[in-house]
Amino acid sequence: MRKIAIVLILLVSFSIVSCQTMPSSTQSDGSKVAQIYYEMAKNIIVNKDYSKLSEAFVYLNKAKDIEPSNPNIYFIYALAYRLKKDDNTAKQYLEKTINLDKNYYDAYNELGVIYYEEGNYSKAKELFDKLIDTLTYPNIDVAYYNRAILYLTLKENHKAVNDLESAIMYSDYKNPLYWQKLIEVYLNENNYQKVLIVAQEMESHLGPSDYIHYIKALCYYHLGLFDQAKDSLSKINNQDNYFSIEKDLLLKKMQR
Repeated sequence: MRKIAIVLILLVSFSIVSCQTMPSSTQSDGSKVAQIYYEMAKNIIVNKDYSKLSEAFVYLNKAKDIEPSNPNIYFIYALAYRLKKDDNTAKQYLEKTINLDKNYYDAYNELGVIYYEEGNYSKAKELFDKLIDTLTYPNIDVAYYNRAILYLTLKENHKAVNDLESAIMYSDYKNPLYWQKLIEVYLNENNYQKVLIVAQEMESHLGPSDYIHYIKALCYYHLGLFDQAKDSLSKINNQDNYFSIEKDLLLKKMQR
């Protein structure tokens, strides 16, 4: 099975959604105009519409002129510069966001991701630790996942497993990415018994899928349980997806 690339969640659309909007009843006319510019820029960034990125900066500049102390605006600036691959400027805007609002937790996470990508693992871990210690952070599952990826990079698999299990729990067991990463860790360790346990738990929470059927079959194959492997493979019904191809390859291996 091909390995899934180690990638941190960047919280682009996720973070933007969490930005707070002032109730319209408390906004001045100027603030309402700033909010319109902000939403127009946000829509471009969340959809990663590179063709309109310059327009997003125009809208953000207009919003900032009206509300120069609004941390949401600076956070969107940071994400816009991330799309431009200008992480140095993005970091400046993230720091500005945090200076304006010490509880703007998604800014800490985005900053941690940048430090991770730069290879500054100690600084990245410091920021992820801060988020995890902040029990009120609504996206704490993401912080656990990001720190798990950091631990995997540092070859500290035991700590990574603990964080992935926490990410799964805090996501209410609903995010398949966390389950798949945990399974990947155990697969890389050839711990097929543990993979089967995790796959079964994943299925109990998310329901059956071609991914789960294939993972189970792969484990049964490596454990020499070919009948169980074939039974799991028989449950893969989609003839056009990746797992159908892997199914055929695994069946051929068992015929040798």
